[in-house]
Amino acid sequence: MSYCINPNCPAPANNRPDTNFCMSCGAEMFLKDRYRAQKLLGRGGFGKTFKAVDEYQASKPLCVIKQFMFGDRHSEIRQTALDLFYEEAKHLAALGKHAQIPELFAYFDLDGQPYLVQQFIDGEDLQQELKISGSYNQHQVRELLLSLLPVLDFLHNQSIPVIHRDIKPANIIRQRSDRRLVLVDFGAAKQATQTMLAKTGTVIGSPEYVAPEQARGKPAFASDIYSLGVTCIYLLTQVSPFDLFDLSQDTWAWRDYLVDNPVDDRLGKVLDKMINNALSQRYQSAAAVLAALTEDRSNAPLKRATDRLTINIDRQSTNSTNAPAEKVLVLNEVKARQQTLSIQPFRFETAKLVTQKNLWGQDKIVIKKSQGSGYKFFQDLGGGIALQMVAIPAGNFMMGAPELEEGSSDYQRPQHRVNISSFYMGKYPVTQAQYTAVMGSNPAYFQGGDRPVETVSWHDAIEFCEKLSNLTGRQYRLPSEAEWEYACRAGTTTPFYFGETINNAIVNYRQEETTVVGVFPANNFGLDDMHGNILEWCADNYHGNYHDAPTDGSVWSSDIDSAKPRLRQRTNVLRGGSWYSKLSYCRSAFRTYYQPNYRCSYFGFRVVCT
Repeated sequence: MSYCINPNCPAPANNRPDTNFCMSCGAEMFLKDRYRAQKLLGRGGFGKTFKAVDEYQASKPLCVIKQFMFGDRHSEIRQTALDLFYEEAKHLAALGKHAQIPELFAYFDLDGQPYLVQQFIDGEDLQQELKISGSYNQHQVRELLLSLLPVLDFLHNQSIPVIHRDIKPANIIRQRSDRRLVLVDFGAAKQATQTMLAKTGTVIGSPEYVAPEQARGKPAFASDIYSLGVTCIYLLTQVSPFDLFDLSQDTWAWRDYLVDNPVDDRLGKVLDKMINNALSQRYQSAAAVLAALTEDRSNAPLKRATDRLTINIDRQSTNSTNAPAEKVLVLNEVKARQQTLSIQPFRFETAKLVTQKNLWGQDKIVIKKSQGSGYKFFQDLGGGIALQMVAIPAGNFMMGAPELEEGSSDYQRPQHRVNISSFYMGKYPVTQAQYTAVMGSNPAYFQGGDRPVETVSWHDAIEFCEKLSNLTGRQYRLPSEAEWEYACRAGTTTPFYFGETINNAIVNYRQEETTVVGVFPANNFGLDDMHGNILEWCADNYHGNYHDAPTDGSVWSSDIDSAKPRLRQRTNVLRGGSWYSKLSYCRSAFRTYYQPNYRCSYFGFRVVCT
């Protein structure tokens, strides 16, 4: 369908997809001879938003057209507004380089009518998500804050800073491809120059979420923080922010509306300060909120037999007979970890989900368990802590998702055959105890020595591998994406190594937190938690599809992704789904990507050794 964007058209939706002129009003259907509106997405006091297609490009990518309406105002006021539009658009153009802000493709005016053309974000906004999944819990709210506060920090620290001024659930979209939160609708944004901050202007934003000073036409950086905080308490309660404020007591009463949905005291205090009505009593920067949210999250390092293993050893100097006693002791400990490994057979429990008939002839899904066997070795890390490394046999497999696999996308294709050499892989994701033994710290949000370490970036995982290699004298690294999928499938071709589907009896997904590793059945190679629990970093840079991908299982590390030319920064691949993921994101073929310095509580990793 084509949609006429003429504001005076009597029947804008009454057009064929291929028409060049509106059948109702005769207006041209193309903007700038390239952008065709397909349907109306929404309207507000500042204009309308349309889903559109760029007909000029061969791939015909989707985009969003924002049409600003100034009404029948005085010509001088209209020209001032148009000048402000262009001034703002110049600064908005720089924001598209951020992965969580839609890219601005074009801005122009036709006969005094201003337009913005932006990247289309495919996904559901949080208002829609709330209707489907219900209230957020405190872990989900914390993840939202950890995801969006860096975006606000980016906006507020531009050379000419930007205040969004309309943060609310409907303006936060969870991108369908990777579940990344994207902050949209910058049509109401005003640059925060000193003049603009001091000047009383038009009130912009949704009344339920607007800070008091913004309602008086004097927005500040803390106004965005207020709106984000109010968004959080709404997501926790599903109650209108107007009803969460007790006018008789002149205070927020959002805790009274929590139903079987506890919020710990620490997060509660952060939210209270974000939504304080007094501007001076509120956090003044997004960085300050992040600091309050993350302080003391890392417990003291787990106890180890010795902390000397974190010392960087000069191996040549310690070979000297005159080496200090402490260095000789450290060297002996390292040598003990470098002795010949004992490869041991082991047995494990695996499972399949199969469909059976019950007594009434109805289909039911049951878990069919069996025993598997393999080989592994233990890598001693000291203090009674060890890595279990499972032998993965050489072989070949079809990498990627078949065309008809439910939940799959083209970035998981084309399927292609890959040859894999044998290697060893961690039976579990790296645990907090193992991470602490090597790194001397524990960044995890969900604390527990036998839980997977999370809140680690790709760079953190690489550093762990380097330190582990130096400690043991063996070469540990992250798996290539091909090695990871081969190990996950373990000879299967179904969407999951358990079969066509999964449930919470065998995989930790769509839950509230991580679980201890190894509580669910293993796959046919003896690897645990390859589906769910924690997303796992791979060594590869992300590419938008598998065209020209290596077929020998090696790391695909070229920096340029021709399929995603708008990615401004290098990104790295994650696999496997997490405790927070929906079912389709836990498939063997599912893949996503983030920047290598990004951390959150569903990012972890496991290691391989050749």
